[in-house]
Amino acid sequence: MPQNTPHQELKERQLIAWYKWEFLRRNAEYGRDYKEFMRDFGGWFRKHGYWYDQTKVFDREALQFFMAVIAPKAKMICERWQIIDPFSPKWDFEKSGSRRFKRYFVLSLPTNCHKEDAGRVWDLSDFLLSEKEFHKTLVKSTRPKRGPRPDHELTVEFDLRHPLDRLLRMSTDLIKTRKAVYDRMHPVVPEATPAVRRRLDLYEIYLRAWDLREDHNTFANIGQRLFPDQATATQRALDSFRRAKKLIEGGYKELR
Repeated sequence: MPQNTPHQELKERQLIAWYKWEFLRRNAEYGRDYKEFMRDFGGWFRKHGYWYDQTKVFDREALQFFMAVIAPKAKMICERWQIIDPFSPKWDFEKSGSRRFKRYFVLSLPTNCHKEDAGRVWDLSDFLLSEKEFHKTLVKSTRPKRGPRPDHELTVEFDLRHPLDRLLRMSTDLIKTRKAVYDRMHPVVPEATPAVRRRLDLYEIYLRAWDLREDHNTFANIGQRLFPDQATATQRALDSFRRAKKLIEGGYKELR
């Protein structure tokens, strides 16, 4: 069997990340986690701006609250569900992995990550300083006011009156965080062999079987719609629903 080209491999992995999101957003427990997160912080985000809105800049007090209170809870959600960001289960993405946000910006699928990367960008513990230290060492933003800045560029200013070791630590932490975000937006195809068999030809059927059942269709009716004129249509519909259920309940994490 011929191997995929790097371009084909990347397209397949993007499609797998899309299916992972489609399975995850149908998970009722994930929906409850997100609803609780928004119940606790939705009002705060509406006032100060959402973390993914690059047109907003938190003031110092808001940023301190974000790092100390919001980020740890977001990190827990991301680690539990193996995602980068806790996005709304109502959101749909293009199969290419993108979702348009405002005029200049595009969001990426939260499921396009490995287990060890889940929640990593939410670990802001190194940035938590005392209020006095925080006001002294906060990095000043130099983001241009008009138009988007290329996401591979990072421009910051440092106060050279601070000790060298502190400046090095701050720059290292900042670069690591921004590099993680960039790598998530521009994934590189790894050489590892898929851990499980890919069923890209069947995931769509699994999702449709699940959705039809959620709409209170019988398995006989689902079978007629998905597998017309097949003697085993009802059983295939039931099997497809069960496979969807398994993936929705956490099996999506194993897709590679």
